[in-house]
Amino acid sequence: MSFRSDLTDDLNTNFFNVDEFGEMVTLTRGNTSVTLQGLYDTPVVQNDLGAESTAIEHFPRLFVRQADLPGGKPAKGDVFTLSSTDFHTAIKIIALDYVFEKDGVVCYRCKYGVIQNNA
Repeated sequence: MSFRSDLTDDLNTNFFNVDEFGEMVTLTRGNTSVTLQGLYDTPVVQNDLGAESTAIEHFPRLFVRQADLPGGKPAKGDVFTLSSTDFHTAIKIIALDYVFEKDGVVCYRCKYGVIQNNA
């Protein structure tokens, strides 16, 4: 096997695996919805900034496999719905931007959306 194949297998087996780090997310793009595996990450910011400190804006990130996306392409404005887990409540995040990684992973930079329970 090549290094690229080993890396892809490792990502699929460990990081995107819902029994390990990953979770199932629902992508909505227009009238289309698909469920795929993702890895959600949100930076934690301490609230103990002093008066002379300024905060850096932090955004939640979502990592998904490019091959799992509709047409294999990400899009700004993609909407992801994540169910509640031990690590976060049910959330909706909206893609502001994205980066294609060389290993076939797309990293979305997102903002929080609103979950409407009675929609």
